[in-house]
Amino acid sequence: MTSTQNRAFLFRIVIIPALSITAALGIAGVIWSGLGETGAKLLRSAIEVDVASILALLCSGPARSVSQRAVQLTGIVSTLAALAIGIVATWWNLASGSLADGLGRTAAVLVILAIAATHASLMLPRRTYSRPMRIVVPGTVLCTAIAAELIANYAIFPNFSPGNGYDKALQVVLILDVLGTILILVLHRFGPARTDGAARKPEARPSSPPHLPQAKLPAVP
Repeated sequence: MTSTQNRAFLFRIVIIPALSITAALGIAGVIWSGLGETGAKLLRSAIEVDVASILALLCSGPARSVSQRAVQLTGIVSTLAALAIGIVATWWNLASGSLADGLGRTAAVLVILAIAATHASLMLPRRTYSRPMRIVVPGTVLCTAIAAELIANYAIFPNFSPGNGYDKALQVVLILDVLGTILILVLHRFGPARTDGAARKPEARPSSPPHLPQAKLPAVP
């Protein structure tokens, strides 16, 4: 199956039913003033599936390089792993302790990784061989990776308190990331024409050979 067929399959088989179930449970909760414990778990699980399926859909576009495919696979795998932990935490009431704390931190790191990989997967296809895009897209993806690492440290290390300089550095990176994303969208919409051969001029058809005048034979007396 091609990437387009995979996206269509995921949209029809997973996203539409999950969103429909979420909407139905939400409406039922409003009408009957609550869903009970089991209904609340079903609603939470449906929301988790909705978010995970949308992230996976955004990571399943066509890839132009091996590195881009690796980023997409990272986003999909981390999304599915975070969904599995979320389902387990929803239906099995884990007592507070080292196991619950470890699962919570792992899920937080996976969610951060999934969001960062999804953002990079959406930005990388915008890269063309024009000079502005060749600079802005890698810089933005780098800022996304740095921001994800800096944020994930709060989930990885208990009682993480790096100081004011760390928080300021994180804010600067996030600002650069947002700025780069906006520039990519603007350049993609209004920037110079692509020069990567995507819009090549049609090859000229070979012209027919010139018409040569026929040589006349001398008349025989």
